[in-house]
Amino acid sequence: MKLISAGKKIIMPMCIALAVSGALSGCSEKSMDEHLTMARDYAQRQDTQAAVIEYKNAIRQNPQAPAPRFELGRLYLMSNQFEAAEKELNRAIELGHPASAVIPLLSQAYQQTGAENALVEMDYQVAGMSPQEQAEVGFYKLQALAQLDKKTEAQALISELRELDSDSVYIGLSEAYADILNTDYPAALEKTEQLAEQAPDNKDVLQQLGRLYALTKQPAEAIDVYKQYVELYPADITKQFALIGLLIENRRTEEAQPYVTPLLKKHPKNGLLNQYQGLIDSTLGRFESAQRHLEKAIQSGQSGPAARLVAGFSAYQLQDFAAASQHLSMVASTLPDNHPGLRMLADSLLRQGENEEASDILNRVGGNTEQDAELFSKAGFQLLREGNMVDAKKMIEKSGELSTSAADLARLGVLQLSVNDIEGIVNLETALEKAPDNVATQKTLMAAYVSTGQQQKARELAKQWLEQSPDDAVPYIYLAELAMKDNDMAQAKKLLESAKARAPQSRELTLASIKFDIIAQDYGAAQQRLEKLLKQNPADTQALSLLYSLAQGESAQAVEKIQKRTAAALQQAQDNMSLRILLARMQFAQQQYADVLTTLNSIKADTAAPVTFWNLKGQALIRTNDVAKANTHYKQWVNLYPLDKTAVLGKLLLNDAQGKYKEALVTVNQFLEKRPDTQIQVLKAYFLGLQQKTKEARRSLQEVPEQVLSLPFVKGITARLSLLEGNSEAALADAKVAYEHAQNPKNTLLVVAGYESSGQRQQAFEFLQQHYNNYPQDVRSALLYAERMISQNPAEAAQIYAKLLNAMPENFVVLNNLAYLYLEQGQIADAEPLARRAVALQPKNAEAVDTLAQILKQQQKTAEALSFYDKIKIENVGSDAVYLNYVELLITAQQRQLAKRRLDSRQFSQPEDQQRAQALRETL
Repeated sequence: MKLISAGKKIIMPMCIALAVSGALSGCSEKSMDEHLTMARDYAQRQDTQAAVIEYKNAIRQNPQAPAPRFELGRLYLMSNQFEAAEKELNRAIELGHPASAVIPLLSQAYQQTGAENALVEMDYQVAGMSPQEQAEVGFYKLQALAQLDKKTEAQALISELRELDSDSVYIGLSEAYADILNTDYPAALEKTEQLAEQAPDNKDVLQQLGRLYALTKQPAEAIDVYKQYVELYPADITKQFALIGLLIENRRTEEAQPYVTPLLKKHPKNGLLNQYQGLIDSTLGRFESAQRHLEKAIQSGQSGPAARLVAGFSAYQLQDFAAASQHLSMVASTLPDNHPGLRMLADSLLRQGENEEASDILNRVGGNTEQDAELFSKAGFQLLREGNMVDAKKMIEKSGELSTSAADLARLGVLQLSVNDIEGIVNLETALEKAPDNVATQKTLMAAYVSTGQQQKARELAKQWLEQSPDDAVPYIYLAELAMKDNDMAQAKKLLESAKARAPQSRELTLASIKFDIIAQDYGAAQQRLEKLLKQNPADTQALSLLYSLAQGESAQAVEKIQKRTAAALQQAQDNMSLRILLARMQFAQQQYADVLTTLNSIKADTAAPVTFWNLKGQALIRTNDVAKANTHYKQWVNLYPLDKTAVLGKLLLNDAQGKYKEALVTVNQFLEKRPDTQIQVLKAYFLGLQQKTKEARRSLQEVPEQVLSLPFVKGITARLSLLEGNSEAALADAKVAYEHAQNPKNTLLVVAGYESSGQRQQAFEFLQQHYNNYPQDVRSALLYAERMISQNPAEAAQIYAKLLNAMPENFVVLNNLAYLYLEQGQIADAEPLARRAVALQPKNAEAVDTLAQILKQQQKTAEALSFYDKIKIENVGSDAVYLNYVELLITAQQRQLAKRRLDSRQFSQPEDQQRAQALRETL
């Protein structure tokens, strides 16, 4: 840089600074009228932002002047800032601007902001307004009355508007509105069409015309009108949305795209726009984009049937079956029978193992398509795995009516064999005859033979396979598997070598060889093969999982090594969801629950998350005792998957532990409404019992099978119900059954309550004593036992409370009762710190305050003792003993007049309290 230019560079900024300074100085000296003049000039040049600034400067100069407010409001209206316009125009009227000038503009602002209540209160006949203005304002008022369903007032207003001396189009619109109010839409349409010829560009005419075309089922005409409107008034976003909606409803999605694109670019998080874009993408086969936009729409509250159905369809096309079933299950009840959405939902549910729900959905499918046979077969398989033979047979019957192809017959055959129907073999063999070269059919029949124990037929099938395809390694592998089942390891080895000669790189062969090594206990060889797989792909989760299983049989160091290796693989492939889940499972198995949460932290808890993620994270949160986060997690899980039994059970476990029985019942009822389930039905009775709703609980138990009623857990429920009903004998009998099965605190308390309600207090005490001796770690039962011991053996009670204090250092009951016992035993020094801690926990608890005060009294700390009594409302204390202790302390402190007033202001009901009160009076 040359130094000679520096002067010039300094001079120019100084000139600019002086100019700016002068301009600022000048601005500060302008009058309101000067600001107004500048504002009008800017407005005329369409520089709205500058005009607004000048109008605001004018208002600052004279806040009480109406003209700047009026002109600013008008500018806001012209620039579609309707709420701001409404505010300024109202202020202009308040400051005295002529109403005749303001109301026509204000009515437009009200119409745009939906301020119907303000519009109906507006006077459309203000002096100074022209008949045309009155007609327009009156029409907006009429619309507001109709919106508020005030038809009588609306009809009266129409009659008034007819009397106006005006040929305004708004008179005609009002006339047509009379037909709209009477739902005579064709008549209203005819009148409005005539008005459109008179005023083709009037926004209100176009709006009414488009609406009437839609109401009279003329979507093409409605679309044309809305297109014209949007072209004339592009700033009206609402009507653009209406046009897009019409186009999409009428399957003119490509026409909708030009309107959606600019709006979505400007408002990328808008739920309705994302829904529209998702619908368009789905129609055009862009399923990933459709799913992304529809998920955004649903998360923004646009979760109506259309969004759910298309989101489910898109997810299904992407084979995201969890998301597909989640969306489609939301709308299944609204779909007609045989709707394609039901087939997609059933298939998605089956692929996730939600078999009962899939069966319910398939009951609504008539079986009219080629794919239905596969669906029914799949449902049958899944139901059989659950042991639901009745519904499985129904699915098999439906599948049998439709199965004609080789694959369908193969599936049907396996199903029939599974329910001991010999016809299954025939169907499988027929399937193979129809497609002798079909590998899927061969594998299915092979699996059928193996599953039914027909090893010889399986071998014969494999040999036939070899004859047809001698270079195929798969039949050799099958024969090797069969040999391993027979423990013929030499033959298995030979067959595996033959398979290797044909397909040395086959993963299926490698896995079979690993199985061979493990059966032969050649763990080193198995490990070498696994290492070879991992060399090809360090993130091979199947190989890592098998290695981990082998390591578990070796040592903790070996397990740790594989776990570190999995973590390292994940470090190199952060987006590998299967690898992340595998690492979390390893960590969970090693009880490293904090590490589980760290590993799962990057997985977003939404419909895209793997099913395993939800349970792993939930259980880890429970094991780390993070109740708040566990609550949030399970609530979110249940919200996303309300019919996921594992999710519901986890949430109910937390609800039970926290005493949130009402919330638990809401969850239970939502679940049972769509998915009947015996276990959840029993839990419904359990939570009803905890809320003392015995009749409802009994009705709930009537819904479960008879054999379930004999289960120990159910006996615990019936024991509680019998106690509430006053049937002590039945309660005690059932409570003993429940306790014998599980010696937990709830069952313990049920047995104690059963004994005590039947008058067997000594037996209750002895039972509690025995339970405490057997299970001293049961703190809830120990608390009850210690309480019972206070009257029988205070010293032992103190010992129990002292032990409990180690486990529950902040438990109020333990602190207070132990302090009281120490006081009674004269251990004042031991009692004082405990009593102070109890009062710190519950400073308004009269019993705790009394215990501490009596301790302080023993220490001659009378003033401090009284200070604690003063912190509670002593007159509201229910215990007469505490009240008299307070009075006695007043007397000790020489506050005799206050003591007398306190005695005179209370009535004592018990004889011993009356005697003590009288004794205290005699000392005054």
